[in-house]
Amino acid sequence: MSVLKIALVHAVVVHKQPQTNRRELLALVQEAGEQGAQLVVAPELMISGYSFAGHHDMEPYAETAEGPTVTAVAALCRQYGMYVCVGMAELEPLTGILYNSAFVLDPVGSIVCRYRKINAECRWACPGDPCQDNTFDTPWGRMGVLICSDSYHSLMARVTALRGAVLLLIPSTWPPIGVNPVEIWQARALENSLFIAACNRTGCDLIMDCRQAPSAFVDPQGTVVLQKQAATSQLLIVDLHLQDSGRIQPAHQSVPLPAGDLSRLRSCYLNLSGITNLTQFLQLPPPGRLLLCCHALLSPDGAPALAVAETTDAKTDTLHVLPAHAYSRNFLDEVRSRCAATGHSALFINTSQTVPVVHWLNGAADPCLWNWDTLTGGQEGRPVDCTYGPARVRLLPMQTLRQPELVLASAKEGVDVVIVLSPHFNEIIRLLAGVRTIEQVAVAVCSPEGAGIWMIPTDHQRWGETLVGPGGSCCCFLDTGKTRVKRFQERIDYSVLLQRRASTSQSR
Repeated sequence: MSVLKIALVHAVVVHKQPQTNRRELLALVQEAGEQGAQLVVAPELMISGYSFAGHHDMEPYAETAEGPTVTAVAALCRQYGMYVCVGMAELEPLTGILYNSAFVLDPVGSIVCRYRKINAECRWACPGDPCQDNTFDTPWGRMGVLICSDSYHSLMARVTALRGAVLLLIPSTWPPIGVNPVEIWQARALENSLFIAACNRTGCDLIMDCRQAPSAFVDPQGTVVLQKQAATSQLLIVDLHLQDSGRIQPAHQSVPLPAGDLSRLRSCYLNLSGITNLTQFLQLPPPGRLLLCCHALLSPDGAPALAVAETTDAKTDTLHVLPAHAYSRNFLDEVRSRCAATGHSALFINTSQTVPVVHWLNGAADPCLWNWDTLTGGQEGRPVDCTYGPARVRLLPMQTLRQPELVLASAKEGVDVVIVLSPHFNEIIRLLAGVRTIEQVAVAVCSPEGAGIWMIPTDHQRWGETLVGPGGSCCCFLDTGKTRVKRFQERIDYSVLLQRRASTSQSR
């Protein structure tokens, strides 16, 4: 079986020392070529370093596409017959605009992709155009490029996959603070069924210590094939096994997309950046605190219902989430009785009939029932929405954990918490549920095998996480005053994301 040999230039980058950094880059790229690498990825801002006070501070270290770095890398590409992706500050000569860019050069030294970072550094860099084509073709398949924190935002990787990429290159300067970037890269691989080659840097920048920053290679199942931190420059090599045809074999021949009516995704493109009062704008219930409790019931008998209703007193708005089970009539009557007595609510799916049915019990009110499809959700693919106390709650199918579009659309429609009832609970579900909170909505997953509640992260910190094993219960207060303060990355190519498709997948 043939392989694609990939090299990650995990290099020390010295702040404001372009000649030193260029020598280091070229030496490591040459070493990669001598080891037979066919694809080389170098870090973000490899030549300049990262931290700059403004345009005037960065401009002396920016280069054009005809500058010394691209010229020297092109010569090595020709010498060794390889592709190289390198991150650097780019000066656009006609306008003087500065970009945080990545250049990809092919084996004849031609630039086959120039990607300008969209989530750009606000002190000096102009954001890239979201409609720029960040993909390029190779003999092994189409590849794409994102730079560092662009991969933090799920839809940028999604658009890249929809453009046909099977391998995503991520030049990075991601220090080892806050969320672990490897978790983000695992999620992007899982969501889009693609390989990820993420090249971080090491060394100390002006205000960042990157000596423990990880580079990684992740496969489409989210498995971390390679992960390395090093205080000194290292050349990291990974062999990607190819199909008999010599092409990269993705986990699926298509990008997994939400089933059902894709019009449900249109709220993704709404720009809410000018809305200061989301509660008033979307006519949401007044914000407040909701106690959210997930109960990982092992079996559908009636005994756990007593504990369900006695968790808190009647003065607290409390929502109990139970896993999907074939519940008995006695169980249903008992839970309904307890909700009526306490004023609490309960949400679960009863699978005892041919068609699963969602049950929403809200205090003493009559139950609300909806037929449920495990792929598309509610009737005709519509979401199941419930308003209780200070929160708008939405029940979505399990596949939603791999589909950021639906969760983002929900967040922009004012949903405070997304509920997923899953038959299983494992590390992949935990990871994807946590990453979904980056879409600016809390997430709860309940199954017989365990349950969890995840809260929206602050800045680039890791999400809050509350977990419980089989048969247990976990509870967490949800402050909807905080979930209504949402910040979205709006620079997305929605025309690619929402293009009409004949099926629920996009071939590549």
